Amino acid sequence: MVSIVIAALFVIVITLIYIYLKRAYSPSPDDLPGVKPHIVFGNLLNSGILTGKLSFHQVFLDYQRRFGDKFQFWFGSHRCFVFCGVEHAQIIFADRHTFEQAPLSFPNFDLLCPNAIVMLTGAKWKRHIRVLLPMLKRAKIIGHLETIVQCADRFIDQNLHPGQVHRDLVSSCQSFTMNVIGFIGFDHDFDAHINSPIKKAFRDFIFYSVSILLSPWLPRWLGKIYLKYNWKYQHAYRLIHELSEKLVEEEQNKESEMENKRPKNLIASLVSSLNEQANDDQVSSGLTHAEIFDEVLIMILAGYETTSTALSWFIFFASKNPQVQQKMKEELRKHHLLMTDDLKYVPELTSENLTSLTYCECVTKEVLRLAPVAGFSVRIATCDTIVDAVKIHRGQTVFIALNNINTDARYWHHADPRQFVPERFLGEDENHHSLAMIPFGGGHRACIGQELAWLELKTIIVRMMQRGITFEDTSENTGGYEDHLSCLPKKLAVRVRFD
Repeated sequence: MVSIVIAALFVIVITLIYIYLKRAYSPSPDDLPGVKPHIVFGNLLNSGILTGKLSFHQVFLDYQRRFGDKFQFWFGSHRCFVFCGVEHAQIIFADRHTFEQAPLSFPNFDLLCPNAIVMLTGAKWKRHIRVLLPMLKRAKIIGHLETIVQCADRFIDQNLHPGQVHRDLVSSCQSFTMNVIGFIGFDHDFDAHINSPIKKAFRDFIFYSVSILLSPWLPRWLGKIYLKYNWKYQHAYRLIHELSEKLVEEEQNKESEMENKRPKNLIASLVSSLNEQANDDQVSSGLTHAEIFDEVLIMILAGYETTSTALSWFIFFASKNPQVQQKMKEELRKHHLLMTDDLKYVPELTSENLTSLTYCECVTKEVLRLAPVAGFSVRIATCDTIVDAVKIHRGQTVFIALNNINTDARYWHHADPRQFVPERFLGEDENHHSLAMIPFGGGHRACIGQELAWLELKTIIVRMMQRGITFEDTSENTGGYEDHLSCLPKKLAVRVRFD
């Protein structure tokens, strides 16, 4: 009798779960066109994203071609609206009171880094931004140009060898950007060569981060168990936590020796803000110890992943377009900035001569425009609203398809916007729509590290050309896309030649 009751209860529970899921995934009157979702996986599986067949930006480009500028995409069990026009971006980014950073920007990332600025909203976000932003403004960043140049020289000397086919440049680029953030953000040499322990720790941390991000259907308790008993993740987290504690302790020792000094870098600003009583009321300021750890983690992580991806794409695009490398060197020669023929002197890079390099600037812009480093930006509606006749309810998630806009022929006229053509910024597209190129997102939640990313990328590009490096194409250099926290070139294999 008991077994019959248990069996009946089991059937009832399964039936109720099926009915709930069926209703949750059933069409709604407010739906936009899109692909029918799978239960639990949504469109992540049938689009090819989960299997690695396609990247997010490829799927969004395909959906735009099939359904137009407004379509529906199911991120697991979350019904999301995707917008692909500059007029949509303008409305969503401008209305900071209606559209706020969405949890789906980094789904379940709070299991890994709950106090990082990318996860915060409202008063808590404002409290964190007051500490972080002053150190990441252009006026502060430009003062670190010499350090970035030194890191660029280290990258060239350690990783670029003439005559060899390089297949590990994505990892080498990550080492470069990690070293930059180490020096200018934390006054610390991470010595992040390819096989360094801290580099491996961040690589493992990112791997498990992506696993969590692409599993939005998992119950949170299951994600917690997965991370708690995953010894590789725990080992990586422990190494990163020890590094963070070391950075904070070293800075606290410096502070005790030099009272009343103004913060000179990010770690100094974080430590000077330490306030264990900090909360989200209107008068509280500063960050707690736990919050500082998460901010250290996310800043190193951002430096490790995003700019390095753009640099990897530059190397790929340059190898496919040797005439672009030649034109950059011609511009450097015109400004007397090329290495001397006897290889004994490389002219100094200053903010003034960097600014004077117009074509090099166009190349940097074209990399950021075309490379799908970030395929989309995500917002959540804080109240019911309407965007381009689409009803959006409070709590609903919207995606702004950044790469779709960056490569849309309606906004780019000089040449095919899917092609790498830096000259577009010297011609018809020089005065493009301000939102036709938004690699760092927009509005009040745009990337706060964009000034550093821009300076890093242009500096390393110019420095490599200064030193006479040429990237040559190979049969293995097929590109493709691989989604991590950002979208990397899947197969990058170039031969390096020194002029």
